[in-house]
Amino acid sequence: MRQIYIINVILFLALAGNLYAQHEKPYIRKGTEEYTAQNYGNSEVSYQKALEKNPESFEAHFNLGDAFYKQEKYDKAIEQFTALSNKTTDKQKLAKIYHNIGNSQLKQTKAILKENKLQDAIKQIDKSIESYKNSLKNNPVDKETKFNLSYAQKLKKLLEDQQKQNQNNQDKNQQDKQNQDKNQQDQQNQDQNQQNQEQNQNNSSKDDSDGDGIPDKTEKGNDEANPRDSDKDGTPDYKDNDSDNDGKSDSEEAGQNPKEPQDSDKDGLPDYRDLDSNNDGKPDSEDSKQSQGNPNQISKEDALRLLEAIENDEKDVQDKLKRVKGARVAKKEKDW
Repeated sequence: MRQIYIINVILFLALAGNLYAQHEKPYIRKGTEEYTAQNYGNSEVSYQKALEKNPESFEAHFNLGDAFYKQEKYDKAIEQFTALSNKTTDKQKLAKIYHNIGNSQLKQTKAILKENKLQDAIKQIDKSIESYKNSLKNNPVDKETKFNLSYAQKLKKLLEDQQKQNQNNQDKNQQDKQNQDKNQQDQQNQDQNQQNQEQNQNNSSKDDSDGDGIPDKTEKGNDEANPRDSDKDGTPDYKDNDSDNDGKSDSEEAGQNPKEPQDSDKDGLPDYRDLDSNNDGKPDSEDSKQSQGNPNQISKEDALRLLEAIENDEKDVQDKLKRVKGARVAKKEKDW
């Protein structure tokens, strides 16, 4: 009797488990209907309800990741698929999971590139490449993943070429800046020597203590007893060759007529005293650094050009895949 009782219990539990598992099926079907109708938010809700009924449903977990992807919730899609990869050892399932992770990371790469963050985009495309390789380890014959891997590798090369070009441009800009600074310094020395000679001849050396061409009276301001110190470095402007400490000399910022110093943004404050002389919201010192270039950042124009090249390359990949005998057009995600 005891043996029969145990068997009955096992049969009861198996039946209960089967009934329990069936409860999520209507929600999965509903989610799939919404997904097919491109109502991805609704499909996400249905798949979540399916998981409430059966938290172990592989199908619901996988489809939920697809719903996240379609809503451009790439972080959530990656998190969903990554967690799912730890729940199975089935190679075909793992191949599809890693394929979708790679696609999500590829989409993130494009989003990062739109923010002009070149180095971050390269790091992200590396993750995508690694995910596609993991997919192929589990299913080496998958044509879609092979083409996507090839596309990601081409994209990485494109980004690295741009980074190299940025580095070359930066080196050239730095060299040009050094040459410019040297020429400017030479010219300033010549002008200073000439000015000193003129001052000596006119016995008026006290009129311009720092030799920037701007009269001391102008730089001191209205209160000669407490002369201006624009950068608060302890050296008053009339003795300071860089009164606003932005990396540019007062003589350079004063313009062609130092006795009437230049005021680029017309705010009443001459450039040699103005911490933001072009009124662009950034300190002149920061503008000076950025003008030298950064190999890990790109301009908006370069980012748009790269994205256009990427999209054209993606079309080429799609066309090649269409020509492969028996192959389907590469999809954005693997359906379960």
